Amino acid sequence: MADLGETSQAHTAHKHKTSSWITVLVLIASSIVLAFAFILKSIPLAVVGGLLGIAGIVMGVVGGILDDAH
Repeated sequence: MADLGETSQAHTAHKHKTSSWITVLVLIASSIVLAFAFILKSIPLAVVGGLLGIAGIVMGVVGGILDDAH
């Protein structure tokens, strides 16, 4: 068999911060709300979805979500 080297999760796993997962959930919720807004042709729902999206982006930038991917 080929030697695959060190493959333990300690060296290959991403960091797992709760704030990053909350950010992802907010962005998913935004996408779902925006999809319903599109289907129902609802401007108020679109505004809520857009605000959720902006909040998710801000949370990602402030929380340093991209630093988790080293």
